[in-house]
Amino acid sequence: MQNTLSVFDDRRQEIEFYFSVMTEVNNGSASIRTINNTRFYKIMKSNFLLMLYNLVEACIVSGMMEIYEDLKNSKCSYDQVIGEIQKIWAKNKISEIYGPTTGRTAYENRIQEIINSIVSNSPIVLSRNALGFSGNLDAKKIKSICDRHGIRYKIQTPGESLQRVKKERNSLAHGDVSFSDCARDLTIFDLQNIKNEVISFLSNILDGMQAYYEGKLYRR
Repeated sequence: MQNTLSVFDDRRQEIEFYFSVMTEVNNGSASIRTINNTRFYKIMKSNFLLMLYNLVEACIVSGMMEIYEDLKNSKCSYDQVIGEIQKIWAKNKISEIYGPTTGRTAYENRIQEIINSIVSNSPIVLSRNALGFSGNLDAKKIKSICDRHGIRYKIQTPGESLQRVKKERNSLAHGDVSFSDCARDLTIFDLQNIKNEVISFLSNILDGMQAYYEGKLYRR
């Protein structure tokens, strides 16, 4: 347990240190003088990566949920939407009951529900669960989400930096690395390049989403 206690002490000190700076800002200090500017700068760089990931996930989820809401409001039936949406809807309906303890009867009942929905021309409705991700968005995953929905996009950068952002975000979220260590080797130039690539990639993807949304391209 000695290693665990050492990690606890180190991370606790990091939090106390960061909070002390927050307190100075809250108190309206004209200038901030930390007891360790080097450490604070390292923490800032890690927080910057978190902000980038937050931007990515917030925009992708928001964009897709707007599309889902528009799909819902359009009251499109199964035969009125493109094959990609049909496949996502059916898969999502099955996944709602999927599990190691799910019995044959449950599947039979769900299949019958799906058939009834199609035959009766019930409106297609998708929830956030249909997106199929949880805190692991990178360029590959984002393109996969778009491809599965039939969203077309033109990217000017491969978005490789999103993999680094996702990796560091997960390391921080799972406690595998401290805020002081996470981005300590990244220069301000490195962070600028990462920022520019992430924003460029995201802008291109959102252009594709907007065209899909405005043109209601989920329809046949």
